[in-house]
Amino acid sequence: MLPLKKHKFWANIIGVFLIMVFIALAVHLGRIQLTDHEKYVKLAKAQQCKKIELPARRGSILDRNGIKLAESLQVGSVYVDPAEIEDISTIVYQLSRLLKLNSSKLLKQLNRDKRFVWIKRKVSDEELNAVAKLSLKGVYIKYEYHRFYPNQQLASHILGFTDVDEKGLEGAELAFDSVLSGVPGYKLINRDALQRQIITPDAEEQMPKHGDNVLLSIDANIQRFAEEELEIAYNKWTPTSATAIVMDPMTGEVLAMCNYPTYDPNHFKKYLPGSRRNLAITDCYEPGSIMKPIVISGIFDEGLVKPDDVLFCNNGACEIEGRILHDTHGGYGNLTVSEIVVYSSNIGMAKLGMLMGNEKMYRYLEQFNFGEKTGIELPGEIGGIFRPLKQWSKKYSLISISIGHEIAVTPLQFITAFCSIPNGGLLLEPTIIKSTINNDGTTKEEFQSLQPVRRVINSNIARNIMNPILMKVVTEGTGKNANLLEYDVAGKTGTSQKAYGEGGRYSHEKYVGSFIAYAPAEHPRICALVMINEPRNGAYYGGTVAAPVVGEIIKRSLLYLGVEPSKFQIAMQ
Repeated sequence: MLPLKKHKFWANIIGVFLIMVFIALAVHLGRIQLTDHEKYVKLAKAQQCKKIELPARRGSILDRNGIKLAESLQVGSVYVDPAEIEDISTIVYQLSRLLKLNSSKLLKQLNRDKRFVWIKRKVSDEELNAVAKLSLKGVYIKYEYHRFYPNQQLASHILGFTDVDEKGLEGAELAFDSVLSGVPGYKLINRDALQRQIITPDAEEQMPKHGDNVLLSIDANIQRFAEEELEIAYNKWTPTSATAIVMDPMTGEVLAMCNYPTYDPNHFKKYLPGSRRNLAITDCYEPGSIMKPIVISGIFDEGLVKPDDVLFCNNGACEIEGRILHDTHGGYGNLTVSEIVVYSSNIGMAKLGMLMGNEKMYRYLEQFNFGEKTGIELPGEIGGIFRPLKQWSKKYSLISISIGHEIAVTPLQFITAFCSIPNGGLLLEPTIIKSTINNDGTTKEEFQSLQPVRRVINSNIARNIMNPILMKVVTEGTGKNANLLEYDVAGKTGTSQKAYGEGGRYSHEKYVGSFIAYAPAEHPRICALVMINEPRNGAYYGGTVAAPVVGEIIKRSLLYLGVEPSKFQIAMQ
């Protein structure tokens, strides 16, 4: 009897244990089915499904005529799933050999506890084909987009560049990043226990939304003319830097903008940061004598003088308010007001400026927005320097500003102000963009070209007084090197000493030579500015180093635009 009772005892123990096990399993199953249902569904999906990103193509950047300046092309990139690799040494050897990678660094990458490791992004077609032929387990190819600039250096300072993930870092790429960037899509694929893809017709999929295109105001051909002519001058005078801008004075549209030294945005990392700066908007200079037409327009507007009024210019040297001024282009005696501009007399301009007085001069120049950003749709713009009236010296500031000192402007800021003369007196907002275009080719947003800020010069003064004076600068005065047989050109030279130190001293070795002009003078189509910063090799006057560059840019641009020469008979001779 004892053994039977013993069996019953153990049978009860086992029964209770089994009941407890079943209860525990039931509780656990209930928790899985009810409480932790979502958790295990996600875990199952993670094991059985894979979300593949469908990359969005970045929009293109085009010139005003639709020429592609920046576009995105599909390329392959190589990645691995370390968990699938069986022979890591073979993988390291093969990939380092085919993709020209450091084997030690690659080994460290593959030892990471990850399921996705980039090996090399955006590889060449040859490398991609070589990797694909090996069919290495755990090694995969992913297609993405690579930013490409088909014209290499052309318009590089306008365009800027992107990083490896096609995020805009500089220039238009950064300014219009939200327009150019698309929205990636995705596709869910099912996998079996061996991680093999199972094709299902009803797989969840979201197609990518590609980025929109940006149509710039620049003309690729005029941009090329400007870059080619600026490069010639850069090589001839070996300056620290050089800048050129071409603008439509009637609309404020920038047709070209370039700097030297320059760079290729396809390989931007190979260049020093200074080469990638858009000096046309990031750096400012004292304009020198190119400021004189702006100042003299205000003096005419105040009715203080007439073009034929005569002033004595002291034969080239004069003490004004305890300061000795010199005329660098000649020792002039009596000059008319017009001739003071034509021959760029500093003494004459100082005397004219003093007629204006500090307050009137300040209020007048303030209308041109000197010291403020122009609002161009590019990053990195500065506002230049235009000191408040209370900081002006009672004796010297008026004289200095009249000849283009004690004020600093960016090249873009100055050409914007100067264009008020050829367009009849209006200060316009400069623009670099014409429109944005949907990826289906339809116009999304069109930007208004003409954005007048205010009238800054009387139209009669601009057209009937300043225009003839500036034409004589080119035919008779300091701007003769920009004179063209084909077209009437109106412009102004400028040569400014560069300031150094804290005492307001000016260098006798470092200058900025500049020239600004528009043509055809009677019916302006383009305005061009060239600034040569610290020219060497024996010359520094704007009429020598910059005027010929502007002349060639204007001639090539107008011929390209189909503008009929205004001096056709002379040109034929």
